[in-house]
Amino acid sequence: MEIFINKRFNGPPNSGNGGYVAGLIAKEIGKCCEVKLVAPPPLEKKLLLKKSNENYELYDGETLVCIANTTTIDNDPCEFVSFSDALIGSKNGLSKFEPIHALPDCFVCGPNRKEGDGLRLFTGPQDLDSKPSEDDLVSTTWVPDKGLSSDGKHINSEYLWSAMDCPSGWSAHFGRHRNELEGQLVVLGKLAVEIIRVPRVEEKCIITAKYSDKSGRKVLTNISMYSAEQELLANGNATWILIS
Repeated sequence: MEIFINKRFNGPPNSGNGGYVAGLIAKEIGKCCEVKLVAPPPLEKKLLLKKSNENYELYDGETLVCIANTTTIDNDPCEFVSFSDALIGSKNGLSKFEPIHALPDCFVCGPNRKEGDGLRLFTGPQDLDSKPSEDDLVSTTWVPDKGLSSDGKHINSEYLWSAMDCPSGWSAHFGRHRNELEGQLVVLGKLAVEIIRVPRVEEKCIITAKYSDKSGRKVLTNISMYSAEQELLANGNATWILIS
C-alpha cells in the first residue's frame, strides 16, 4: 500500500504533520490504533505501508518512518467544555503562542496558515494566569469544512487524527511541569486514537486536552473530541518528545 504526503500537510517545514500521517495509516488499519513516529515523514514522496506480524510499518525506501499497531484507549475522556468556552481557550492559546510559535506554518496549529488551508487549531486554558502547580484543561473549537471531506457529508478520518495531534501537545505547556517546559520544543512521538464517530461537514466540534506526566524527554498528554451536544467523537493519548 502506497502513502503519499502532500506538501500542504506539513508539521515542520520539510516533513508531514504527525497526526495527519498517523491518520493515513490508521485509515488503512481500520481499527483503534497507536502510531509511533520513528523518523520525520517526508513530503511529496511515495511511501510504502507494509504489514509485519502484528504491526504495520511505513517505509521511505529502506528507512522505517512509522510503526503502528491496534490498541485500546485506557484513559478516561478529558472533560467537556461548551463551544463558547472552547472559543475562549482558542483565543488564549493564540494570544500566548502566536508571537513565539516554533512551527508557524504547521497544517494543524500554524497561525500563518489561511482559513481553508490549515486547520488553525489554537489551544489554551480558560485562564492564562492559573496556578503553575495545576494541570489546566485546554480547549479549542473546530468546524471542519467540506474541503476535508470526500463524500461531502463527513470529514475524512485522517483530518480527525490531525486535529487530535497539536492540541494535545499544547496542553503540556499548561500542566504542572510548565516551568520546566517553558521555551522548549516538543515533537510528536506517538499518538493513539479511538474514533467513535467522525464529524459531519460544518459540525461544531470541541477538542479538549490535558497534561498527564513527564518522564525524561517523554511528555504524556490526553485528548478528546466532542460535538457541541456533548457527544464523545474520539478519545486518545499522545507521547511527545522534548527537543533540546
